[in-house]
Amino acid sequence: MREAPRVAHILEATVGGTGRHLTEIGCELAGLGIPQEALLSRRAEESFDSQAERLARAGVRLTWVPMTREIAPGADLRALWLLVRCLRRSRPDVVHTHSSKAGILGRAAAVLAGVPVIVHSPHAFPFQMRVGRARRALYLALERAAARKTTCLVAVSNAERDLAVSIAGYPEKRAVVIENGVDPEGGASPEEGEALRQELGIAPETPVVLFVGRLVEQKAPDVLVRAAALVLARHPDALFLLAGAGPHFETVQRQVARWLAEGPPGINPERVRLLGHRQDIERFYAAAQIFVLPSRWEGLPYAPLEAMRAGIPVVASDLPPLREMVVHQQTGLLVPPDDPEALAGALSSLLSAPEWARALGRAGQARVCERFSLRRQVEQLALVYRTLAR
Repeated sequence: MREAPRVAHILEATVGGTGRHLTEIGCELAGLGIPQEALLSRRAEESFDSQAERLARAGVRLTWVPMTREIAPGADLRALWLLVRCLRRSRPDVVHTHSSKAGILGRAAAVLAGVPVIVHSPHAFPFQMRVGRARRALYLALERAAARKTTCLVAVSNAERDLAVSIAGYPEKRAVVIENGVDPEGGASPEEGEALRQELGIAPETPVVLFVGRLVEQKAPDVLVRAAALVLARHPDALFLLAGAGPHFETVQRQVARWLAEGPPGINPERVRLLGHRQDIERFYAAAQIFVLPSRWEGLPYAPLEAMRAGIPVVASDLPPLREMVVHQQTGLLVPPDDPEALAGALSSLLSAPEWARALGRAGQARVCERFSLRRQVEQLALVYRTLAR
C-alpha cells in the first residue's frame, strides 16, 4: 500500500457548509501529498464554480455526476451506476462520502466497485430534520443499512458521534470525532470591516447583529426576525444584517415587512436587511458586534467559528453540537431553540453591555486558536485515511 492513499470524495449537497468543508479539506489534504478526486453533483456545477477552481488548482480531479437532491428512484439508479463506473475506473483506496444523499449513493457505489475503505461524514443526519414519521423512519433505515458497510464514520462533534452510535447503529470503535476548523490567521481586518460599513451606509456607532447562513428551516430565520422585532423595540439603533440566500428568502422578506410593522410603534423595518448571497462574507464578521445563529439542528457549522475568529460573541441555539463550540457566558450565549423571546433577551443583554460582549469575543477568539484550527482538522483526517488504508 502506498504511503499516501488515493481518496475519492463524493458530495451531492455542494451548497453551504458541506461544499466549503470539501473545498477546504481537499485543498489542505492535497498540500499533505494525498491524491484525491471529487465526484460532485452536476446540478451544482455553476454555483460551485469558484470552489471547483480552488480544488482543481490544488490538484484535485473533478467529475460531475447527475445527482438529485430528493429521492428519485430512476435518477438515483442512474447516478449510482455512473458513480460505480467512475470508482472502477479510478480505483481509489478510500471513498469518503459527505452528507445524506451522497452518503447513501456513494457508499453503495463504493461497495459495488470493491473499494476497500469507506468513510462517511454525515454533516447532520437526515433523520434529524423536521419531517413526517414515515420519512424519518425511511431515512433512519437507510442510514442503519449504510452503517453496516461503513469502515469509519467521521463526526464533526461528540454530539453527532453519540447520535450515530445510539440511533444510527454505528459501533463505537468505528466512529471518530474530527471537529471542523478554520485558519486562525484568516478573516478580514478591522479596516476592511470599516470599509464595508461605509459601503452599506452604516454609521460608526451603530451596533450590528449579523446572521450568516442559508435561509432554510434548519437555520430558523423566522425565529430571528421575530426576535429582531423585540430587540429593536428596546434598541432602535441596532441593525440586523442577514447574509445568505435560500428557498425561504422571499418568505423572510414578507415576514420582516409584516412582523416589524405589527410590532411596537416606531420600529424601522429598514433595521433588518436581507443581503442575499455574498462572496465577501469575511468583511461582515469584521464589521459586526454580535453574531446570531438560531438553528433548529446542526452538525458543527463554520459560521460561528468564523465569528469567534473575528472576535465577536456568538448567540446561538442551545444544541449539543453548538454547546461544544460556544461556551455559555464565556464565549457567547446559548438559548433554547424556537424561542424568539429568549433569543431577543440574550441579544439585548449584549447590546446593553458592549464591554462584556467584547470580552466574550476575545475569549472566543482564543478558543478557536486552541481547538478549532483547520490544520489540526486536516492532519487528523489524513491520519484516519492512512491508518485505515494500511
